[in-house]
Amino acid sequence: MKPEYKDSIWFSIPIVGEKEVVSSPRYHWRCDDRGDDPFVIVQWTQSGEGIFSCETGTFKVPAGYAFVSIIPEDASYYYPPKSKEPWVFEWFNVYGSIACEIFRKFRSEFGPIVPLPIQSAAATSFRRLIASLSNPEGANRWQVSVEAYSFVVEWWREASQSGSLEDGLERAERFCRGHFREQLSVKQIASETNMSREHFTRTFSERFKETPAAFLRRLRLNEATTLLRDTRLPLAEVAMRSGFYSVRHMMRTFQRVHGKNPSEYRRRAGASV
Repeated sequence: MKPEYKDSIWFSIPIVGEKEVVSSPRYHWRCDDRGDDPFVIVQWTQSGEGIFSCETGTFKVPAGYAFVSIIPEDASYYYPPKSKEPWVFEWFNVYGSIACEIFRKFRSEFGPIVPLPIQSAAATSFRRLIASLSNPEGANRWQVSVEAYSFVVEWWREASQSGSLEDGLERAERFCRGHFREQLSVKQIASETNMSREHFTRTFSERFKETPAAFLRRLRLNEATTLLRDTRLPLAEVAMRSGFYSVRHMMRTFQRVHGKNPSEYRRRAGASV
């Protein structure tokens, strides 16, 4: 339904009380085709997986996560073309400048993809909101607004807790340790955690006291140091096995951290080239 007033809050949902199930690549929405009137889409995955793409990156939306889109924007959401499992989700739209501003601040804090665990208090509040909308004729619009604010506050509280971030950050740390030998970028790591690159970098740095790029560099340098000390592999092979982009990249990093180049380190460590 269309909002009655641009500065008020109102909602639109699909078939009330039912989950939506899609399994075709034809399900592909472009947010800049949704008109010029501002509104917010909150779409919560129950099972399967969707994709949300915006200016900060392309992200998976797996079960227990929701994406937030603020229309109008250059973004899209769609069913993964190669997926074999249906994407099952619930959603609502919220209209009005006040709501858009609230969700804009929420998204700037937590990114466009935010955990919404199915057994969480925020999930319960989400369902309560949907239930309030299940009978539009009998729903009091102001009561619905109260339910909406309650949901946002609870979701914000859960997303702000260190534990809700640590799960994603710990997954990122494990992912880095398992894949640092590959040509891995910070954007790829952030995508694995379903955070925007900016939000991931900020929270990772707060948690581990170094940036993701610095953490990757340290893992690669430690691996190169071990290979230089314990093997006779050529420098090019050491660089490749350690995840450096090139011998020059490894040498520059080594010189900056150790004050000597890899060959000098190897000689002093007692290994021969």
